Amino acid sequence: MKNILKAWLKKNQQSIDQTDYTAMVDIKGNLGLTDIVDELLKEGLEINREVALDIITRFNRKSADLALSGYQVNNGLVNMRPTIKGTLIGGTWNPAVNWVDVAITHGNDLYKAVAETTVEIVGDKDEMIQRFNLSDKSAQSTGRFQSKVRAKETNGRQLKTTGEPACGMAFRQWLCKA
Repeated sequence: MKNILKAWLKKNQQSIDQTDYTAMVDIKGNLGLTDIVDELLKEGLEINREVALDIITRFNRKSADLALSGYQVNNGLVNMRPTIKGTLIGGTWNPAVNWVDVAITHGNDLYKAVAETTVEIVGDKDEMIQRFNLSDKSAQSTGRFQSKVRAKETNGRQLKTTGEPACGMAFRQWLCKA
């Protein structure tokens, strides 16, 4: 199936070239597992919604369990490999600075889908900030600013960068030895 991504042009604020742009995908919304199953049902999936959700939920749980038991898991869409993060000072595991993570890369099915995707530029995007979210990826919570040192994720439809030091956001990371 050929996919089309709609994208907005955004001036590259980190370039002195006034013709330098980046492309921002026009995100249509957020979909979860139940939404995906509903789409499959519209396409003619021949099992009921509850059974489909149960199978996929079990598949996801088992994939995660196997990856976090030391296996490299290739489910066709993605490849998952367990990793350990942080320096093990003195060769000792310290949960304050060490954590388990999973490296995820494209699987063959996703590579094929990407190869069949085209981009349609829909116009210029203004510089106004529309949405911003800071998530603590270690606790899977949003808006929590004090936590152990772990991966943080920022996302937004648009984040404006300016040279104004008196306004905006500052990101600081510090390490405290326990």
